[in-house]
Amino acid sequence: MRLQHILRLVQSVLTLSPSSSDDGLRQNIRYLFSFGDSYTTTSFNASSTQPSPENPMGNPPLGSGTAADSINWVGYLATVYNDTTVLSYNHAVYGATVNNTLVPGVPRDLAYQVSRVFEPHYCLPAGPETEAETGERWTPEAALFTVWIGINDIYYLSQRTAPFKDIPSILQSYFDLVDRLHDCGARDFLIFNVPPCDRSPKILALKPSDIRLYRAVIKEFNRHLLNAVEQWQLANPDSTMATYDAWSFFTQILDSPQGYGFVDSKCIGARKRCVWWDDFHPVSALHRLLAADIGKFLGWRDE
Repeated sequence: MRLQHILRLVQSVLTLSPSSSDDGLRQNIRYLFSFGDSYTTTSFNASSTQPSPENPMGNPPLGSGTAADSINWVGYLATVYNDTTVLSYNHAVYGATVNNTLVPGVPRDLAYQVSRVFEPHYCLPAGPETEAETGERWTPEAALFTVWIGINDIYYLSQRTAPFKDIPSILQSYFDLVDRLHDCGARDFLIFNVPPCDRSPKILALKPSDIRLYRAVIKEFNRHLLNAVEQWQLANPDSTMATYDAWSFFTQILDSPQGYGFVDSKCIGARKRCVWWDDFHPVSALHRLLAADIGKFLGWRDE
């Protein structure tokens, strides 16, 4: 199946909630700030080449530094699925959790991404030194902040004897960090829930009881996340926060992979037309479908 046909399918079949028109996210976005883990990372270095109209990703080159065989959803969203110039500042890190004091992961957790990378380099109001280092100075009315985190938290939580106990604390830390972004000028947020990673080859290799537990932890995390989004929006009427239902997006593709040009939902390998690049991460072709749907969700492109 040709890619163009796949894209037409995803636009006509996928139904996501809530709709962008109801959530009021701005469509004249120029600055895309991303936070998260391997499903988002492009290995951007805030101290290196900054994004520009000629080079929207800044560094490294487009398609490099992802946990896929090529470009991921951030790259596609910034360079393909929009009608304006979008500059990508992607602070996501492979293996990141929300906060290492709650769920230890790699050193650059979400707390690090916000406090040690974003705040020193991009927090508004920016002084002359910061502005010079980061190139073009961003403005709140033209910036979208995306956060897709929790995948690794769930992986580690599912191995604990009390896997649900710390979810409220994790979400509290999560939105404390969102508050810090807000304090730096962020006003438009897109929050992703956790996809059905229980259907990845890595998790499907576990015992059936472990798979069921993993699925239950995802469900509970996503429930708490949605509640946290609602509470945060009520407390911050000067901002807009929407939730992108990544769980439903992945579920529909995994339920009907052939309809999107994939062989099946379990095989591994981009050249084999599989969903999975390795045993836990999707291929670039799926990221392209994801970016197309996010672009439509945001109202950036109608086609």
